[in-house]
Amino acid sequence: VYADMSNCCAEYASETSMLELVFAPCCPEAGSPINWIAKPDSEIIDAALKELARLFPTEIGDDAPEHKKAKLTKSTVVRVPRSVYAAVPGRNKFRPSQQTPIDNFILAGDYASQKYLGSMEGAVLSGKLAAEVICDKEMNRDSKGLKDVHSSVLGKEFSSKDPVGIVGSGATVYGGGKQGNFENP
Repeated sequence: VYADMSNCCAEYASETSMLELVFAPCCPEAGSPINWIAKPDSEIIDAALKELARLFPTEIGDDAPEHKKAKLTKSTVVRVPRSVYAAVPGRNKFRPSQQTPIDNFILAGDYASQKYLGSMEGAVLSGKLAAEVICDKEMNRDSKGLKDVHSSVLGKEFSSKDPVGIVGSGATVYGGGKQGNFENP
């Protein structure tokens, strides 16, 4: 996944381009044949440049005219090993649909059923699908319906578990955004 920041963000607008790229999946546990997390920065940068040359051969690849050929001037590699869940075959059956059995309760988020990984793009698509459910209900149209709960989840007893890596119990620990004396409902 890549974005040309000079085209999509006013604060980066210039004659040059600033690209941000994401490698996902990044390790064998997430479905990658290569453990990118363990690779040195230089190998990751080389792989990113090779992919950009494949995608944009007239701007950065061997076919680019030398006077116009894109050049890398600065790079930073940031590793976030748990930024997306493991996209392994069969995983989507565990994701809930946007429509729920509770009247007027619709789900949207990267975790809900949609075609992308757990990502901003997935959250946006899930929001669009949730809006479709709302419109279908309002217009008395059939929606895509509820997704069946996978049989491995049905009839099981669940006990609460302490979240791994969480220290504390305040709203900001879980991303609730408590500010001042305001309590998040």
